[in-house]
Formats: sequence, C-alpha cells, structure tokens
Amino acid sequence: DNAQRPNSTQYHHRSLSTVFSLFDLSEERAAQILVSLCRALGGEKISSSGKLLFLGSRILQSSEGLAALEPIKDMIKATYREQTVAETLVETSQQAMGEAAYRATIQAAGHDQTSLTPGWKVLGLDEETATAIFEEEAKTGFKSMREIMYGGQSQKYDAKGNPITKEGELKDPENAIGQDEGGNGSDDNEVTSNVYECGECGFTLFIAKGREDKFYGEGFKCPECGATKDKFNARDLDDE
Repeated sequence: DNAQRPNSTQYHHRSLSTVFSLFDLSEERAAQILVSLCRALGGEKISSSGKLLFLGSRILQSSEGLAALEPIKDMIKATYREQTVAETLVETSQQAMGEAAYRATIQAAGHDQTSLTPGWKVLGLDEETATAIFEEEAKTGFKSMREIMYGGQSQKYDAKGNPITKEGELKDPENAIGQDEGGNGSDDNEVTSNVYECGECGFTLFIAKGREDKFYGEGFKCPECGATKDKFNARDLDDE
C-alpha cells in the first residue's frame, strides 16, 4: 500500500536529516557546505549546482538554513544573460525539477496505483499540481518515458550500433559501421559513445555513433524532465 510504505523521496529526506544530526551539523552549516561545493564545481557544472540548490531547499527547514543557500541561487542567476528575469527562471527550473522528481516517484511506485503517490509535499509541490501530474501518468499506465519510447522495441543491434537479425547476423553488411571495403570488420573504425547531457536536469545519454537519429530525433524529449533536444549538450567521455 503506497500510503503505508514510505517512498524513496521520503526515505532520503529522513536519511539526510539523520546525517546532519550524526555529524552535529546545523542546517546553516549544512547549507554552507553545499555552497562551497557549488563554488568548487564552477560555472561549467551549473546544472549540478541547480540540483544541489533543489536538494538543500527541500531538506533544510529553518530560515537560517534556507537563507544560507542564497549564494547558490545567485551563482545560477549570474549565468543568465537577462538578469531581469533570472530570478523567475531559477524558480521555474526548481519547480520543473520538483515536478520531474515527483513524476519519477509515481512511475517507480508501480502500475497498479489508485491513490495519489506520497512525496509531493517533500518536493515542494502543492496538491493541485501533484494531482495533475498523477492523473497524467495514470493515462499512460504509469509507464516511464523510457518504457514509452523504447519498451516495444524489438530490433537488436551489435556493439557498434549496426542492426542485426535474431541470429546475430548483420542486416546490411555493405553499409555497416566498422566495415572496410571488402565487408570485413575494421578496427580502425572502432565506435565510441556520444555523450549528451541535459542542461536542465543533468540527465545523461550514451548513444552509439551512427544511431543518433533513432534515439535523438527532432521530437526527442528528456526522459527525466521533458526538456527538448536543444537543451542537450554534447560532451566528451574523456571529460568525466
């Protein structure tokens, strides 16, 4: 029963509060640690700073703790060109994270739900918003975006992204990735993964080269927050 079993959002909220107590950290000090971490991350990891702001603002309860998080918000606001709307954009982004997290919480709770999934209060949502999200997910049978996009996919691929038959044979050997002019495998064309990160929530995709059109088409949206394709930034595996 969802009403009796604590979900992951509630569990992590209580766990982190317990950590503060174990290390004798005040909420203000905990916020200062998060600020220091964001400063260490720098401007290139601003999406991570956004996540830390979201985490801190949902866990910390005291006015002192919340006030101590303001430098993180200021760092994020400074990255926007139009400072007149920076505050609104930060708040919108934080709201989107809360809604995406609740959507994921609903999906993780299973396909047989009949009542509002717990966790929306911890995520900073009001009941009206939570109910609207729950009803949207109910219409899809509480399936995740990944299930909807790829759940019915039956085509198999080899390690280089080439479509293969059930027997493991190449469907189109002449045009297969990594084949030389004689139709043989070529080590010189070893395929590596393209890495794309959502600039809104930090969700990362690893896509084999040659398959971008299938998994990253014009209608693509982030499985976590619903951001459009243009919000994704290409990254190099060596950057990790």
